Amino acid sequence: MTRDSFMTYEYADIGIRPAGTLADTATILGQALGGLVFKEDTQGGFDEYPAFIAESSGLRYALLGVPLPKDDVRDKSSNDFALLVKPSAPKTGEKREDISERLIIQIKSDGRLTCWRLN
Repeated sequence: MTRDSFMTYEYADIGIRPAGTLADTATILGQALGGLVFKEDTQGGFDEYPAFIAESSGLRYALLGVPLPKDDVRDKSSNDFALLVKPSAPKTGEKREDISERLIIQIKSDGRLTCWRLN
């Protein structure tokens, strides 16, 4: 790693079409991303969203499912999942780098998931 890589806040916001359940999709996604192991978020870290979490190389990957209708605060409801990526430890004052496109290419190359950039 270069010195610049330590000074970059990498993040991603990706929409993912479900491939079965949230757990099934997490397994496929982990394989597509080089062997990440997603585990169910039992701490409720994403409030109303069911989630599966993986960590690797200083990044936290959170695959968010669909909240219950009563808990859905999104502008437009959807049955799609979302992959959010951010540093494992809080970072401030660093250069931000959106790695969404890089991850989308990697996920799509596996051929089992449909995904797109959010925002």
